[in-house]
Amino acid sequence: MQNKKIKHVMQWHITHRCNLRCSHCYQEEFGSELSFNELEKLFYQYMDFCDNNSFRGHINFTGGEPLLSEHLFPLLELCNKNDVTFGLLSNGTLIDDKIAEKLQLFNGLSFVQVSIDGTEKTHDSVRGNGNFKKAISGLQLLKKHGIQTMAAFTCHKRNYTELKDVIRIIRKNKIDRFWADRLVPIGGSCEDALSNEEYRSIIKLLTKEHGRKCLFSNTDVHLNRSLQFLEGGNCYYQCAAGKTLLTLLADGTLLPCRRLPVPIGNCLEEDMSALYEKSELIKELSEQKIPKECLPCPHALLCRGGAKCITYAFTGDFRGRDINCYYKY
Repeated sequence: MQNKKIKHVMQWHITHRCNLRCSHCYQEEFGSELSFNELEKLFYQYMDFCDNNSFRGHINFTGGEPLLSEHLFPLLELCNKNDVTFGLLSNGTLIDDKIAEKLQLFNGLSFVQVSIDGTEKTHDSVRGNGNFKKAISGLQLLKKHGIQTMAAFTCHKRNYTELKDVIRIIRKNKIDRFWADRLVPIGGSCEDALSNEEYRSIIKLLTKEHGRKCLFSNTDVHLNRSLQFLEGGNCYYQCAAGKTLLTLLADGTLLPCRRLPVPIGNCLEEDMSALYEKSELIKELSEQKIPKECLPCPHALLCRGGAKCITYAFTGDFRGRDINCYYKY
């Protein structure tokens, strides 16, 4: 039997229901939810897909807000039973002591990620009053129960200048890992998206904080997103959409990535492996062709053109160079 060395991640939106209505949310429809029998069928489709392609599967459960789904914990039991690792992507507001204690029992849980969108005033302007304190409280309770914690920061024009303050807050609370990435304006206005110079300021700060040792905190400030190597971080990231990453929506729709919303098909209508094998989109994404305008760049083989999703959001074509790349060659 072939050794499964390649990790594959499926981001699974098990529900579109959410207790918040964030201003930059990708979700436009909040009602879709399947029965547990249907979800179980999709879970085993993913297991077969990983077996067929010699992948080591990992599932990131999200929503909507996944903690609203009555099927979340039964699905986590399925993961444990089948030796599948998993993460949980949440807004953090529903995490109480009881939930954290329950999550602690799952040995396949790799981390819980909570979104932080700025300092308290800015975060609450995006997610609603009082939700910053709830998110931080959720992270603290997860830490209390020994669960790996991660904070995610989505940068846009209204919050990117608060990055340093947010990192300070995350370090103060001794969160295990922090990462930041750009807003991808799916189906909405591009006005909040960062300019090249604004994104460059983000990368510079992340690079500095990534290398900085802090006496009172071991928070790992990550440099693992597109273009974040450009200020000397030496952390190259290649877009994994369709190659080692898939997204499954709450109605069974399969996408290469949530931020690249080009449907491959629906797994309730046709098996995931069959959809994957016959998809021309998957074939093209898996080849990871370097955009022509990137070929002269000395980083081209390691970067391979940056993030396809943000270029797609702005141009309608994912094949071009990352629109925020400012490297001069």
